[in-house]
Amino acid sequence: MKFTKKLTAAAASAVLAVSSIPAANLSVSAADHNYMEALAMSLYFFDSNACGKGVTGGPLTWRGDCHTYDAEASVGSLDGSLKAIVDPDGDGKVDVSGGWHDAGDHIKFNITIGFAMSSLGMSDYFNPDIYEKAGCRDHLEYELRWGADYLMKTTFLDDNGDVAAIAHTIAEGGTDHSFWTSPEVQTYDRPIYWLTASSNNSAVSCEMACGLLGAAYVLKESDPAYSAECIKYAKALLKFGTTHVGNDTGGIGGFYSTDAQYQDEEALAKAWLWILGEGDKPTRVPKDKNYGDNQYDGWIYTWDKVWQGYSALMYKATGDTVFKDELILEMNGQQGGLKVGSYNTSGWGTSRHNCALQMDAYLAADGDPDSEYAKGAKWQLDFILGDNNLGYSFLLGFGDKWPSHIHHRAANPGGEGITSAQNPSAKYTNYGMLVGGIDGSGYEDHADRYQYTEGALDYNGSFAIACSFAAAMYGGDASTFDAVKKSADEINDSFKFAEGDPQPPETTTTTATTATTTTTTTTPETQPPTDDTIVWGDANCDGKVSIADSTAILQHLGNQDKYGLSEQGLKNADVDGKSGITTEDALTIQMVDAKLLTVDQLPLK
Repeated sequence: MKFTKKLTAAAASAVLAVSSIPAANLSVSAADHNYMEALAMSLYFFDSNACGKGVTGGPLTWRGDCHTYDAEASVGSLDGSLKAIVDPDGDGKVDVSGGWHDAGDHIKFNITIGFAMSSLGMSDYFNPDIYEKAGCRDHLEYELRWGADYLMKTTFLDDNGDVAAIAHTIAEGGTDHSFWTSPEVQTYDRPIYWLTASSNNSAVSCEMACGLLGAAYVLKESDPAYSAECIKYAKALLKFGTTHVGNDTGGIGGFYSTDAQYQDEEALAKAWLWILGEGDKPTRVPKDKNYGDNQYDGWIYTWDKVWQGYSALMYKATGDTVFKDELILEMNGQQGGLKVGSYNTSGWGTSRHNCALQMDAYLAADGDPDSEYAKGAKWQLDFILGDNNLGYSFLLGFGDKWPSHIHHRAANPGGEGITSAQNPSAKYTNYGMLVGGIDGSGYEDHADRYQYTEGALDYNGSFAIACSFAAAMYGGDASTFDAVKKSADEINDSFKFAEGDPQPPETTTTTATTATTTTTTTTPETQPPTDDTIVWGDANCDGKVSIADSTAILQHLGNQDKYGLSEQGLKNADVDGKSGITTEDALTIQMVDAKLLTVDQLPLK
């Protein structure tokens, strides 16, 4: 039986630990999985990490608008000429709302946002039409728009179209990590970390360009004007990164510290531009991990080292075996590559690195599912999806069993002072989140063991590439995820990605006929509005108080004609102790959902 809601209480309370044993022994017999379902599900992780406005009423029922005050962030210390561009009205504030939280925390890093977007674009480029076949093309485009909107918003151009400044990191990591609460209720100070001509980080600038170009590729047919805007900003970022060379690690030090080399991100961006018909063919040709000019590789495709991404794009685009040879060489340099029967556990957060190596193997297979490269990669992905000695799928929500004590503040906010150290069980199933999973030392299902139980944007970016190959080569049933979405409390199955707008709540319809016209009116199914039937907080009148009530209030405030609350719902919703329905009522209910308040305390005095 599939676990389409949350894990059972017994499973949720279990903490499984595996002692240090060889990776080759961490296996059971592999079987085909539904790669179409896994690919479609994986996109929801980006929704779970969405920040700003427009989250409420979106793809997930348990997420709401958060850190909306990023829209009035302090400009901070910029010189006068840059302030005039960044803050033209001179109020000392700038809008950096939106984007994605990086991982189980709530910092926004443009370097990992760019990497994830570029990876999503690569997954589509390597396997054309796979998102259509998986029934989630509209979701892919929605996510890339969300990310691209933010990267362009945080890139400030001057009158010449050149980059003047980049707000590349939002929030200070140490402060952010001191709060184990859901993002919807957080109010801590979130400073901006800037990149400028005199203090740049070329790897970050060029990685942002890669992300926007990945989005431009995916959206070039459905929205050529938006794609062209992404390309414009990407070109400006690439010029900025290569003209004003620097490695300022303010805001990212200790989290995503970069080295002085940026040429890999530059090369990847130039490959994207060439593929898009916006630049010359790149000239770098690798040999024995040397990409020229003393630019050496020897690491996995990841947020700070994208040479293999460059070789992968160039091999797909040209068919030149020099790039394929390099992919094989670099893959085999990581613990002997990918083989059937032996899980490759390279690095912290093993599953993401394993998926990155799968990219190399699938490209080396040249579309042959019977190739030893393809079979080795497939075995690795099957291991991640549940064919391991724990029976855990490390893509949450996929299969029959997955980790429940995850390191993710939104899905696992604890409550009453409970943090990850106390190992709470997740309140919500974070469908589609790839966690680190088993590594060379084993595995522990504990919210504070983030090397095993945390995920991040770069994890799911690498997973999309690997899973898109598996879905293209080995198939799956795209329709099965429809049933999962309908039965999962956490997923808003009525959300239409193509419209980017939530649909009205379920209603009953009555028809009134006159001699000349027929009109249809829609009325919510509610109890007659009487004072003794008030259920404080139950804005949508479904008999319970949840994040959905906060969503209903915010929808009502945003568009009363379309999402207006019933008369009873208006009475139930007025819980903040002040007369009238405002966003404070929605926030109060979010605090109940986060267990910072109880229903018994409503309405507030």
